[in-house]
Amino acid sequence: MDIYYTVGSEEIGDGAENPPTRMLRRQEALSLSQAGAMERIALQEAISLVRLGVAGHLHIPHESHLEDAVTRAVACAETLAVGVPVTIGKELVTADREPGGLQALACAAARERHQLLPPAAGAEGGRAYISPGWPSGEECARLAHKLVYEMGYSQADVARIFEMVDGYERPAMWTRQGINRILWKECDGEKYPRYYYREEAGAMSRRAGRRHLPGASFHVMAVLGDERAEAAAQRFDAALAEPHHHILPVDPRHPDRGLAGLLRTVMDHGFFRTLYVTSPNAVFTTPTQRRVVYDLALFRGVQVVEDGTRIDAVDDNPHYNRLLREGTELFAALWVRDKATIVEESRSLAHARKKAAGWHSQGCSLRGIAARLNEEAIPPPSGKGAWGPSAVKEQLDSEREAGR
Repeated sequence: MDIYYTVGSEEIGDGAENPPTRMLRRQEALSLSQAGAMERIALQEAISLVRLGVAGHLHIPHESHLEDAVTRAVACAETLAVGVPVTIGKELVTADREPGGLQALACAAARERHQLLPPAAGAEGGRAYISPGWPSGEECARLAHKLVYEMGYSQADVARIFEMVDGYERPAMWTRQGINRILWKECDGEKYPRYYYREEAGAMSRRAGRRHLPGASFHVMAVLGDERAEAAAQRFDAALAEPHHHILPVDPRHPDRGLAGLLRTVMDHGFFRTLYVTSPNAVFTTPTQRRVVYDLALFRGVQVVEDGTRIDAVDDNPHYNRLLREGTELFAALWVRDKATIVEESRSLAHARKKAAGWHSQGCSLRGIAARLNEEAIPPPSGKGAWGPSAVKEQLDSEREAGR
C-alpha cells in the first residue's frame, strides 16, 4: 500500500497519479512548509507507517512539499534505509545519484542508524510494542489504536488497511467490528481497553536532552576504547567538580552490551551523562558510524569526550552537521513513535477552537477560517472530510460558551 504525503490542503496533482484511496494520505500543515523534519508531524506519521510495514511506497506529489534540500534528503534517506522506495512527482529517488552530495551523505548516516538501532529494537514486557509486520494480535491492537487515535482513521478504514496489508493468516477477515473488539473488552456493558496502549504527547516525543528520561538522576560515564580507556576515563572523572556515580566500560563488539546496547540506553533511559572514547579508529568501523553515535549522544544531552577533548560538533563542516542533526532528530522522533500512540495537541478540537477564535477576532469570515483550518490539517469534528462555515460556527459558539 502506498502513502501520499502532501503539504497544505491542495489536491494530489502536478503530474503525480491520484491514489486509489485516501486512507493512506498524510496532510502536513501549510504553516510547516518551511519547517525541518522534527516539526513535520504528518511526515513523521508517514515514515512511521513505512517503518511498521503498513506502507510500501512513499509518494510526494511535488518538489515544493519538501523544498528544503536538507529536509528532503533526510526524509528520503530515512525511508530508503528500511528498503522502501520514495517518489517525488514522477521521479524515483535514489541514494547514490550524486556521490558525496546531500542525499548520499544522508543515506549513509540513515543506514548506520538503522544497523545500530533497527525499528524492531525496544520492547514492552519483553516483546516489541509494535514490530515491523505486527505479527501478534496484541501488536495488531496497538497499531489499530495508533491509526485511530493518533492518525484519525475510522475503525472501518483501519479494517480495510489491515485487510490489504496484513500478510499473516488470521481466523477471519478484518472488519470494523473486529477492530473494535481487539481495541476494547466489555464488562457489565462497559468498555475497557483490551491491551496496554502507551500514549505520549507529541511535544514529548520530539524533546531533546535526557532530563525527561527515567534515569536522568543517575550520572554514569560510558567508556569506549583500547586498553588504556578506562584508566584515562578515571583520571578525567577525578578532575571533575561533580564526579560520575559509576564508570561503565563498553565493548563495541559485544553482541548484547556493544554500541547498539549503549545507544538504546542513551535513547530510552538517560542515565549516561558522559561518553568517553579513546582511539576512535579502533572503536568505530567507519567515520560515519562515529558521527552517528556521537550525534545521537549529543542530541540526548550526553557529553562526548574523545581522547580528553570535549566534542561539541561531530564534523568540521557545519552544513554536514546540520544534515546529521536533522537526521538524528527525525530518527529520534520515529523511535518514540514506534513505541507509543502520539497525541498531537495541534490536531485537537480545542486547538481548532482557539485558532478559530483568534482569526475571528481579527475579522476573518467563517469561510476563511474553514480554509485556514483545512490548510493546517486540523481534523473537523467528524474526523473526516473538510471544515465548512457551519462547523466553524459551532466551534466558535462552543468557545464562547466555555468562556462564560
